[in-house]
Amino acid sequence: MAEQIKSLPRDLKRLVGNTVALLGNVIEEEGGKSLYNSVEKIRKLMAEYRKASEAQRMDLLEQMFSLINKAPKNSQERIAHSFSLMLELINSCEAAYRTFRLTKRDQSRKSGRTDNSMLYVLTAHPTEARTPENIELFKRIQNVAVRILDKTGEEEYMLSIIKHNLKLAWLLPITRHQEPQVIDEANHLFSIIFRPDIFDTILRADRDMGNIRIRTWVGGDKDGHPGVDEKVMIQCLQASRTNFIKVFERVFYQLISDTQLVPGLKLKTEIKNVEVNLKAVKKIAKGDSKKVRDLHASLLKMGVKYHGHIGEQSPRIRKLESIFKLFPALVIPIELREDSEIVLSALNSEKRIAIHRMLIKLSEIASKGETRHYAKSFILSMCHSYEDIVGAKKLVKKVFGELELPIVPLFETSKALDDSEEVVNSLLKDKEFLMNLKNKWDNQLEIMLGYSDSSKGMGVLPSRVGIAKTIRNLDTVISSQGITPVFFHGSGGSVDRGGGSLEEQTKWWPRSALFNYKATIQGEMVERNFSSPEVTMSGMNKILDNFNRSKTKSGNIKLDKCVELFANKVKDHYVQKINDSDFFEMIESATPYTYLSALKLGSRPTKRAKARKLDLSSIRAIPWILCWTQIRILFPTWWGVGSTWKEIKNDEKLVASLKKSFKTSALFSSYMRVLGFTLSKVETPIFKMYLKHSSLDKEAQEKIFNEFLAEYKATVSFLREMSGSKSLLWYRPWLSDSIRLRSSMIHPLNALQIIAFQKKDFQLLRKTVAGISSGMMTTG
Repeated sequence: MAEQIKSLPRDLKRLVGNTVALLGNVIEEEGGKSLYNSVEKIRKLMAEYRKASEAQRMDLLEQMFSLINKAPKNSQERIAHSFSLMLELINSCEAAYRTFRLTKRDQSRKSGRTDNSMLYVLTAHPTEARTPENIELFKRIQNVAVRILDKTGEEEYMLSIIKHNLKLAWLLPITRHQEPQVIDEANHLFSIIFRPDIFDTILRADRDMGNIRIRTWVGGDKDGHPGVDEKVMIQCLQASRTNFIKVFERVFYQLISDTQLVPGLKLKTEIKNVEVNLKAVKKIAKGDSKKVRDLHASLLKMGVKYHGHIGEQSPRIRKLESIFKLFPALVIPIELREDSEIVLSALNSEKRIAIHRMLIKLSEIASKGETRHYAKSFILSMCHSYEDIVGAKKLVKKVFGELELPIVPLFETSKALDDSEEVVNSLLKDKEFLMNLKNKWDNQLEIMLGYSDSSKGMGVLPSRVGIAKTIRNLDTVISSQGITPVFFHGSGGSVDRGGGSLEEQTKWWPRSALFNYKATIQGEMVERNFSSPEVTMSGMNKILDNFNRSKTKSGNIKLDKCVELFANKVKDHYVQKINDSDFFEMIESATPYTYLSALKLGSRPTKRAKARKLDLSSIRAIPWILCWTQIRILFPTWWGVGSTWKEIKNDEKLVASLKKSFKTSALFSSYMRVLGFTLSKVETPIFKMYLKHSSLDKEAQEKIFNEFLAEYKATVSFLREMSGSKSLLWYRPWLSDSIRLRSSMIHPLNALQIIAFQKKDFQLLRKTVAGISSGMMTTG
């Protein structure tokens, strides 16, 4: 069906055209005729860019750059503001169209409840550079746009509302001017999840479909984050609790109103007990879990008396009961994480370090057996050996007296993935761990897989092959012991960090990974996945559909030898490149990386604390990907593929095997789709512009550009050979139209970013990072 849709829907194009025209009116009215003329001239140049030849495109970019460079500083900032708002507006229109289309479909599950579980772990990243006010205004615009698409007959009035919100957006900053704290990131996530329509959708989905659970990294992810300690952990849990109290009070006082409608229904004592216990849990303190238990018990007593009098349970009480079922501590549970090396040092440190104090604080607020209501597990990053797990066990037992939390090894480097089977085999011989597994942890052994660091170290295809092999091996090893494996996928929004469409992410997973789906949802993907009840339900239904499809498959994941061979060669070329002595000089000179720490886009540092120089080990995965996204080159997904294709394209047998795998291998075909998507978003002329205005000498600029261009063209050639199509997006033609139309409107922000580098104008630079992220629909 998708093949028949060649371009973007007419209704969506019309909506974008009408709302962008409104933005033009706002720019003219608020910024003046001169600014409007400048923005319009730049916009027309970039519209012309879409149809131009490669040589003409460079000329148009130079014209655009010169025009912007000559503008006064305040005009440059307002041009950045204009194009950033335009891209946000396009995003809102596309999100509105998605919601509108989903409202026309039946989202209910015909088969009813399932035994599957879906667990979303929310985390925050550089999108927190955007202000909450900006996010709220474009959410309003999205909601109004849905009504326009629904053709309610009030389009003129609806457009006037959009224009009003655009006026407000013009007057307010897009980005924060101060570094967000961890609590800011927590509040951002909670503002999405606790929206009444989204929160009710989660409760309804759990009731109707199966086990739906929400967790969060924020407040528990200590790994490499100096801003996280026991105080911040409690602060984030408290922010969560405050939101739950608001929900509880809203429903409870509706319940009280219901009781007042019924003569003779005397619940004064029960209502008073609930109110007293509700007041006691408003602030998380020592012994909190018992206080929450008391609140729950008082609600149950009230429910019994209500049922006895009415003969039917109150829907309000049922709703509060469902909240306690999903969130028994009235908080969104955190996932604790710390580096294995630091965990080992905590055992011998005379002074208690942060992760140790965090565990102690959990022991104070939660009774034994209830700690997991607040923190679900203790994730051990950079886990390379069973001894690392033993160290974490010792620390947990030192605090709780027993193994109160499951230890979850995180395998995130090439070596760790290779050694994972040996580590897990040793863990399965640990009698104490197995006893806890069976008696306290539902006989489930959880393994976390890190996409970001593995992709950073060897490229996307080798990373996915390595993770696929690891899942296959561990699935067999764990299941053979009668234990249920749970694979926690630490993937991000971008393809470079394991992202992509849900289908492409999960197509090659085994049944066990789909049966107990657990994955991080990071940064802008939280807003996107929970943008409306319809979108939220659609995502959940897709997970179940993917699992149901996997039921018909037999055997393990298919890993063709030719794909492994190809991936290993890609890895060799990728590793060779990132070990090139000149490579990181280019990153420092021609990407935003050097300025990220000054921009303060998120609470986490942009590089590891002990790093003395810029190299692969010092760069964190998210800033690494953000830089490649900003300069529009998206390096980790495709680098090495072109060089490998040049090596093997005359090997007819290998090429034939790869073409067969393209059609039969879920892993390879899903990678090829995300490769096509990524190549469609690459803009080599923009990369050339960054190089031209960098501190690199001309010879170095030309050498680097020619190398990247040759690799890109060879990768495109490989993709076309495999797919048999000239289109990079043969599987979804309309997406090509979407990328083409929005891509050139990002270019002015790239020019402004280069100018901001040159002038060390951090305010302008911050605006361009946010704007380009909006246009590319990903940060890092």
